Amino acid sequence: MPVLEKPEVVKKLRDFHRYLRDNDGKIGTKLRGIDINLNNACNFKCEHCFTQAPSGKNVKEKLDVETIRRLANEAHELGIFEFDLQGGELLLDKPYLYEIIEAIKPERFYLYITTNGYYLDKDTAKKFAELGVSRVSVSIDSMQSQEHDDFRGHKDAWQKAIDGLKYVQEVGMEPYLNITVGHYNAFSDDIEELCKYSKEQGYTTLVNVAVPSGNWHSMESIMCDEKDTAHIIELRKKYKNILRNLWNPFDRKYEAVMGCNTVNRTYITPIGDVLACPYVHIKIGNIFQQSLKEITQYGHSIKHFREHNSLCMAGEDKKFVNKYLKTAGIGVFKPLDAKTIFKEEDYVTE
Repeated sequence: MPVLEKPEVVKKLRDFHRYLRDNDGKIGTKLRGIDINLNNACNFKCEHCFTQAPSGKNVKEKLDVETIRRLANEAHELGIFEFDLQGGELLLDKPYLYEIIEAIKPERFYLYITTNGYYLDKDTAKKFAELGVSRVSVSIDSMQSQEHDDFRGHKDAWQKAIDGLKYVQEVGMEPYLNITVGHYNAFSDDIEELCKYSKEQGYTTLVNVAVPSGNWHSMESIMCDEKDTAHIIELRKKYKNILRNLWNPFDRKYEAVMGCNTVNRTYITPIGDVLACPYVHIKIGNIFQQSLKEITQYGHSIKHFREHNSLCMAGEDKKFVNKYLKTAGIGVFKPLDAKTIFKEEDYVTE
């Protein structure tokens, strides 16, 4: 369902725009969205998986419908307008996913699904549209089918992803082509070809920068440097359909950065842990123990998450990564506890 057909979402977006305008274009403490890993089971074996789904980590745990219903109500009260449902691969259990979508009440949110696209057929796309999903994001790593399939560890992965995006577009939802950019590929022909293809098809390209977490833990060499980040901005200006979560989406010059979205976009695991973001594996609460309001207020009491940072803390801020995220063994299901790692001087005093 298009956002313009959701009055409550339009109202929230206008409020978000006013906030950015009045706060010098910085996201500050304005809550924006929730990324939820409903279930970590997956049919792929992606080399870079940040949830380590290929290794079978926490594939049995699943957030129940009533918990999601409560969480969505709390999020709505806080003015949150984005809901990203992800895994794992959620299309492995479509009936469960459909029930979750209905419980969220999509008319209140810019609701989208992130998927590898393998089970995204015409009927599924049609069902999503009927339920009120606004967007479906499909990850593609290369315009060379074999390279994508090898990276994802599954035959025909590329063709299924390409077809899935077309089905999404045909039923009137927004198709997002997700790409991961790191130091290893920022200037590659592959990235340029993906951007070009997305533009030609009328899709939106969502850039995620490579982060040294999950299967790529401690691989600092993959992180974007200043030249890589500058090049991504140039691609943004060139194609005008490229987004990053830390960019200002209202900027018509395609260059403004509103800042890292830690806590503004929290990440929730199947066991209820709330992390500062999908890639900053630092726990700030648990939805079974505190309200979403209490959790986000605590998160924003931490200077690192409250103060403006023009870099992605997990994918570009090497100082933060080296100080907090290189601890051996940490991950989505074994995060660091904010209350343990941060000291008194790391908190905001008002």
